[in-house]
Amino acid sequence: MDAQILSQEVDANFDFFQRRLSEFLEDQAGKFALLRHSTVVGFYSDPGAADEEGHAKFADGLYSIQEVTDEPVNLGLYSNAGH
Repeated sequence: MDAQILSQEVDANFDFFQRRLSEFLEDQAGKFALLRHSTVVGFYSDPGAADEEGHAKFADGLYSIQEVTDEPVNLGLYSNAGH
């Protein structure tokens, strides 16, 4: 996979997520959002479940995962969301 394409996907998803975060916090606080092409695919109780779903749905690996929180969180590998 092209690292530049993955980076663009992650950046676009993060921008979308940050713009909608206050809305997500109302109903999904503490969950993990699976994102692709600047849309939410779903919310999951833990990052592993979100990653498993992303891996199953998107063979190209173009997705990212963000925790729904108003605190800065570094998800390490999950913040890069690539396979």
